[in-house]
Amino acid sequence: MGGSISVERRLSDAELDQLLKTADSGERARRLGFVKNLYLGDSISEAISREGRSESTGYRWVHRWNDGGLDALLPSYGGGRPAKLSESEVDVFLECIERRQPVSTATVESILQTEFGVEYAAEYLPRKLEEVGLVYRPAARETVDRQVVLEAVDWDEKTPVEHTRGLPYDGRASRATAGWIVQE
Repeated sequence: MGGSISVERRLSDAELDQLLKTADSGERARRLGFVKNLYLGDSISEAISREGRSESTGYRWVHRWNDGGLDALLPSYGGGRPAKLSESEVDVFLECIERRQPVSTATVESILQTEFGVEYAAEYLPRKLEEVGLVYRPAARETVDRQVVLEAVDWDEKTPVEHTRGLPYDGRASRATAGWIVQE
């Protein structure tokens, strides 16, 4: 990567060893280990290869260390993106779904948009709904006894049948519809 850069000794060996012992995440230990390797005389490329990273990452880490010390070197995770719905809004959302269940995905999207002003990506929405306690119930498959159907069919071929009302396979009111429901 060009030019030699030396590591500034911002911590004693004992302080660095103590930080390594108490490192709670792999990324934190990896970065501290990199500095420790530099303290022990490794070149940047040697030290970073021991940590399984690229040489450009090693130079970036040594610059951060030299410029700002431990705070600049260690990753700062802000806890991720804030939730789109607060806990109280999730409770209201679940009550709304429970009143209307089963609810189609399109209806869920509409509720989220109109009631809460929230949109989720189509790929992410099912996972998010499962996280808050909803499950998708597919439509029930109806099984009909073949003999009952044959007995119910009007075999008079002279008059066309315009509807199938009353036949066993047309009991749509008894079918469970597909949709999201609150998990029990």
